[in-house]
Amino acid sequence: TVDPTVRPPLDLHITVHDGGPHNFVLVHGSMDREGGFARLVKFLRPHGRVTTYDRRGYGRSLSATGARDLAAHIDDLGAIIGDRPSIVIGHSLGGSIALGLATRVPHLVTGLVVYESPMSWEPWWSRDTGGAAAARAATPEDAAEAFLRRFVGDERWERLPQRTKDARRAEGGALRDETMSLRSGCPWGDRRLACPIVSGAGDRSRDDFRRSAEVVSSLSDDGRQVTLLNAHHNAHSADPQQFYEKLVKPIIDRIETGSLSG
Repeated sequence: TVDPTVRPPLDLHITVHDGGPHNFVLVHGSMDREGGFARLVKFLRPHGRVTTYDRRGYGRSLSATGARDLAAHIDDLGAIIGDRPSIVIGHSLGGSIALGLATRVPHLVTGLVVYESPMSWEPWWSRDTGGAAAARAATPEDAAEAFLRRFVGDERWERLPQRTKDARRAEGGALRDETMSLRSGCPWGDRRLACPIVSGAGDRSRDDFRRSAEVVSSLSDDGRQVTLLNAHHNAHSADPQQFYEKLVKPIIDRIETGSLSG
């Protein structure tokens, strides 16, 4: 469980955007950081207070101490939400963290948006992924590079300034800790969720991400699966308007009117 006495970790980089009546907390995936949500934040601010942060071991939270497995990330998320029940939006592994928190302290999560959450503990999950490439790497630094080469391509990686390469390779320890933790088992167990869930995947994403979205939507009687058009794994940053309209707005409407929209 999440310790309710824990306060927001002072060693994490956290950004709060004031807005309307709702509270949103955005959780990024592996080898990402809060900046990946920058364009989405603009759609959320009219509706509420938006909190983004660099997770432990990434970006401006690179030097944060302590464990970096899923349990630690779930505790961090609970501490950041504090006593403000929130709509939690999780991208990729951030969705796994959001789901883990919602099963432990359901009163803190008023709604969930989960996009392409990996389920690498499942036998049907692809073994040809960035996470798998990272797991085969000899060092944490090589794991980060292997992961990013898989996602951005060798040519784009080679064009990066050496300073940027070094900074991204330094995040390999966090990547390895959380991916190995995820492979050890489902972070939400077999628990059902009471909050509304909208889970999504892109129509250009891998089949296992679409299957994952189906599984997530089934975790709540108030769940829905959505497919984003012309979308890949980076839909939250590449097409934030569609992400907002099809995934987030239905949750807002559910809370305000009592039924999922769209």
